[in-house]
Amino acid sequence: MGRRFLNRSTLENAAVVSAILIFAILVANVIMFIGSRNRLPPETRLGDLDVSGLTVDEAISATLRSLQQPVTLRYLDQRMELAPAAIGFRLNEPVARLQLEAVIAGQRGLDKLPAFILRRNDNPARIPLPYQYSEPQLQGVLAELAARYDREPRPPAPDLASGTVTPGQDGAVLNVAEASQAILAAMQSGAARTVDLPVDVMPLGMKGVRSLESAVLERLRPFTERSGNLAGVFIKDLRSGEELAINGDVAFSGLGWLKLGLILEAYRANTAPIPPTLREKLEVVSARGGPAEINDVLRELGDGDAQLGADRVNATLQKLGLRNTFLAQPLGQGVAPPAIVTPANARGDINADPDPNAQSTVADVGVLLEMIEQCRNGAGGMILAFDGMFSASKCDEMLAVIAKNGFSALIEAGSGGAVVFHRQAWDERNHGDAALVRSPKGEYVVAVMLHGQGQLDWAETSPIISDIARLAYGFFNEEIPPAPSPLSGAPPP
Repeated sequence: MGRRFLNRSTLENAAVVSAILIFAILVANVIMFIGSRNRLPPETRLGDLDVSGLTVDEAISATLRSLQQPVTLRYLDQRMELAPAAIGFRLNEPVARLQLEAVIAGQRGLDKLPAFILRRNDNPARIPLPYQYSEPQLQGVLAELAARYDREPRPPAPDLASGTVTPGQDGAVLNVAEASQAILAAMQSGAARTVDLPVDVMPLGMKGVRSLESAVLERLRPFTERSGNLAGVFIKDLRSGEELAINGDVAFSGLGWLKLGLILEAYRANTAPIPPTLREKLEVVSARGGPAEINDVLRELGDGDAQLGADRVNATLQKLGLRNTFLAQPLGQGVAPPAIVTPANARGDINADPDPNAQSTVADVGVLLEMIEQCRNGAGGMILAFDGMFSASKCDEMLAVIAKNGFSALIEAGSGGAVVFHRQAWDERNHGDAALVRSPKGEYVVAVMLHGQGQLDWAETSPIISDIARLAYGFFNEEIPPAPSPLSGAPPP
């Protein structure tokens, strides 16, 4: 009986102790609950700052301390710090205080006691940070950053004097709208106070070969500053389509460039493969052909009538939009050719005294070479203008014929060993060359014509033409080829 009574007594004592402990815990929690009614509940955040368990004053003070720290801004590889005061950024204390007091007031009812005892907070307070700032000050800071660090695209800058090329660089523009939002977000944060500023990159291609203009003009200046002298230059990037034209639409004497028109018409008028005898004649014209060889090809193109052959050449050029290029009549006729008026030779502001029988412009001949290269790749104006008459294989053959011009000076000599298809054009007062260049880092065309008041000297003009080719090569390939030796005599016709 004693043992049984003892066990019962022990259980009763344990129950009493447990009840006392539970009561004590409840009382302690009630006391803690009453004491915490002036403190923020667990998981309360003001912005991204944890202010759990703090009084309103403590939460305000902690937030102020956190928001006083500067924000780090990074513009690409540049780094700077921005103090909140620089944009008038500050906590809106009255609003923050009201919001925090509302959270505390919401936990004072006895209905919140069970959740407090169980340490549960099913709806933690997430209070957006109330702040104030000066929009004009923020925009002023962003404008200063843009003025300091934004940059235009910087194309490669070849320098003939030093033989070096300053590499190109993409441009950069601060995205002000996005940067404004990113800075304000960082100013509100207690932890994420570093901003990688949004910067829009301006690709180098947005500002390309036109940047060569000043260097080309500088190289031409010793020649063009003499009274009566004139120069035309055309450079086109075949990938971007951007071009540089200096007197691009001025009519020059251009018999040598008309040889390209003969080759063009021969391949337009004949199915592939063209007759072997005609191809041989074209190769002779390309390599060294003079008036007799040119007239021979014209007769074949005109079914025995050389004038008809010239007319057909002109019609083909016109259909391609090359309105300033023509051969008025076969060579050596002994009579004045019929007058052909073009936009280029009708200009009243500039006159290079072009041959009335054979004219072109640096832009026309450059575009013609571009069209042939496009055709070789199965695209471009020649295929569109002459449905079914040109093909990639035909245009590849045309370039092979043009390549029979074995003269390797002028543009080819300044092109650093690149693959070059070129055609020189010259007489006593006009020295020129036009080329399609396939270089390691870019395909482009270059056409140069120098016109003189009197007879020109190849020892002076050939370095000018080669140097312009060197500038173009340097732009695309970021290295300048060595200067070739000047010509001591005239090239083949």
